[in-house]
This record gives sequence, C-alpha cells and structure tokens, in this order.
Amino acid sequence: MAYIGEHLETSAWHHPNSAALKCASTNLTWNGFFDAVQKLEAAVLAQTVPGARVALLLSDPAATLVCFFACARAGRIAMIMEVSWPKPRIQELIAATQPTLCIDDAEYQALWQKNQKAADTNDPTKAPKPKTPPTEGSDFYAGFTSGSTGLPKGYVRSHRSWLESFRLSDVDFDQIHPRRIVLAGGVSHSLHLYGAAHGLHRGISVTLMPRFDPRTVLAELQADGGGAALYATPTQLQLIVEAARRTGPLECVPLVFCSGAKWSGEARATLRKVFPYARLVEFYGASETSFISFARSGENTPLGSVGRPADGVEAAIGDPADPAAAGVSGPVWVKSPLLFRDYICGTAPETKWQDGWLTFGDHGFLDEDGFLYLSGRGNRMVITSGLNVYPEEIEAALLQHPDISGAVVLGLDDSLRGQRLEAVVELKTTLEDPERALADHCRARVGRAKCPKRFHIRDKLPLTAGGKPDIPAIKDSLDGGQSEVRQMESQAL
Repeated sequence: MAYIGEHLETSAWHHPNSAALKCASTNLTWNGFFDAVQKLEAAVLAQTVPGARVALLLSDPAATLVCFFACARAGRIAMIMEVSWPKPRIQELIAATQPTLCIDDAEYQALWQKNQKAADTNDPTKAPKPKTPPTEGSDFYAGFTSGSTGLPKGYVRSHRSWLESFRLSDVDFDQIHPRRIVLAGGVSHSLHLYGAAHGLHRGISVTLMPRFDPRTVLAELQADGGGAALYATPTQLQLIVEAARRTGPLECVPLVFCSGAKWSGEARATLRKVFPYARLVEFYGASETSFISFARSGENTPLGSVGRPADGVEAAIGDPADPAAAGVSGPVWVKSPLLFRDYICGTAPETKWQDGWLTFGDHGFLDEDGFLYLSGRGNRMVITSGLNVYPEEIEAALLQHPDISGAVVLGLDDSLRGQRLEAVVELKTTLEDPERALADHCRARVGRAKCPKRFHIRDKLPLTAGGKPDIPAIKDSLDGGQSEVRQMESQAL
C-alpha cells in the first residue's frame, strides 16, 4: 500500500541532520521536517475524519508543504489556495468546497502550539486518533485553476495518480541523480508543488523561492557546488536566461524541467547555452491529466512538437473510438493512470469523459512517428506565464464596473509569457486615468496575474449579426494595430 509521504520516516532515520527543505529563512533537516509533519498530522487527525477536505491558506510555502504532507499521510484532502487571491474569491471557494478545517497562518500556529502542549503534558486524552494509512486510490490533493464560470475549477487527484507521475519523473532522476531540487517559485503553482512533493517523497533536498527572482535562482543553483535540478515555467526560464547573460553559463546544473508552453527553436538554443550540460525535459499536460508527453534533449523531437506520449499514456485525436489519421487535427484525448478524478467546484464544458478517455479542450495532431503537436484550443482559454486563464472570467469582472458597457479579453502572442492578456473595453462615460481605474478594478476581483497588461478603449465594440462581440474582428484589429485603438499600459506586471 503506497501513498504520498510514506518514505519521510526513512529519510529522517537515515539522514536526520541533512538538509530537507529550505525556504527563505526556514531551514529544516529531515528530522525537523518529519517532526513538523507528524505534529500537524496529529492535529489534522484529531479534528477531521478520513477523506475530509482541509483548506490551506498559508503565506509560508514551507508551512504549506508541512500541511500538505500531513494531510496526505492522514488520509485527508489538502486544498491549496493562493493567499493573494481577492477575499471574495476565497470566500466563494470555501463556500463551494465546504472544507472541514481551514488552516491559515494563525490557525497553523495555534495547531502547532496545541499539539506541543499536549505532547509536553503527556495528556492521554489529547493523543491522536489511530491512523489507517491511505490507499493508493484515496484522494489527497485538490488544486484550483480557472473555470468557465468565473469560479475556479477545483480538480481532485488521488495518491495513485501522483505516484504514477513520480514514476515518470524518476526516469530522469535515476539516470542523473541530482543532489538537490531548486524551485523557481512558491507552491501555489502546481509545477512547483509537484517538484517539491516529488523531491521530498523521494528523499531529495528541496529549495523553494517564496517569490521568483532570477538572480536569486541563479545564486541558489550555484550554491554548494551545484548539482541541482531546476523546475521552472517557460517565462521564469526566459528571465533566468536573461539574467545569466551577465553571469555566464551554469555548467553545474544537470537537469532542467519545464512546463507551460512550447519553446521555439531559437529559445531552446539560447537555453542550451545557459545550461550547456543539463538534460532539458519539457513536458506537456494539464491539471486534469498530469503528464501527457515528454520532449527531452537528445531525443530529436521535431521542431514544434511537444514530444511523444509518456510511458503508460495513450493519446488519440478526434474520437478515441475512431482516431483521426496522422496529420489530421482534432480534440486531444488521453487515457492513463494519471488522470484526475473529478471537479469539486467550478465547471468546464470542454472536459469530457468517454470510456476511460479524457479530453479537456486542447486540439492537436499526431504525426506518423507518434509525435504530438498542438494546434490550439476548442475554447477561448489562454495560457499566460504557465497560468490557465478563461477570458470570460475577466470579462465578467470588468462588466461589474459601472462605467463599462462591453468588454472582450484576448490572449495575444508574447515572447516572454507565451500569451499576454489584453482587454478591449467600451465605456459608457469618460474615465479619469482609465488605465489605472480599470486595472485596480480588475486586480481586486480576479487578482494581479489575470489582470490584462493593456486596455484598448473603443467607442463601440464590433458585433456579430447575433448581437454578440465579434471576437475575430476585434482580434484582427489588435493584430493590425488600427489607429482607432488607443493602447494603455495597465502597470499590471
């Protein structure tokens, strides 16, 4: 019976005083990390029942990981939320998901102190409930990504789905044996959470960045003689590459994991100059699917492809019962043991099941050699800086402004972010300093990451014959740079 976090005792036993987790001023040994996890595990066991949902709203990524593993080992579901989200959004999610326990910074300290007091007094009435280890099929984690209704989709994963994902990542770790893992950001991003969980589960020291800073990442990669594996989004990697132009190549990095967007041939060549001896591993997938395909350096992946489907993953185009021929584009369907179970909140009309196969909105095609290429999405979802964003959510937030009569949000090509968000807005009246007003309004409702980088003000939005905003015409006008469009930076970077 395997589960996430089952090997922490072994790491604490064999390497009690070796580094396990570093995050800003927090430095935990394996013994210290396991002790912290055990204390929170006891607190969670005492206040919840098996399968209960536990919302984590912690500003410290290290504390989040402690609670994450405590919930996993206790057989509970850790729901990781971003503390920077607008308060109404957090309240809406809490109401929709109904967690048994909410752990914020204050509650974390209270649980810690309460557990420590019980341990000091040896009070038998405060002993944790007997624990039955979770099964592989048990749910243990819920993450959140944009949904078409405006309420984020809460997707649930089982122990088995992540253990199978670990198996695929182990291929690279078993061959290269990195000494540490460096994560370019906090664990609210699923890529960084996965990298941290995989490393700690496997017994590898993990370094987290509470806030992304390329110079700090470069310094950490070179610390202790190097030998670290790096997890980063394409946007983060581009900024790291820019910073490394002034410091020189990092010959001490053996492994780089990247997800979130396809790298161009030129960008990949530049990345190779910065990490000349690293194996570059690009993986394609989604929150609902985990890994779908891999493209590794040295495998001669064709330009534009996201690689071949991973071991144990089947991919089909169009209809899994009657797949499209090579080169024919259509919805991407996936079948594997890595798939998520269900949504606990939010909706996604593009996510569909068929006889164990899952499709989630991406379109693409397979060539004759089995390489997968992406050709777009069947809906309007935008991927910006590795974040999945539904324009409808931002449009709904903009339309809450009393001076806006119409709004369309688009994703435009961007060399840094993959795509950048821009909004075309029809105003009822003239606003003083509209770029600041609209950006402030948007950030307060959907957060900084989803705030458009530019606002384009128009007297009238073009409409279709059915009276809806003519999105293709609006996008064409932006691409063509027509003079009637007034561009204004939102200062949302």
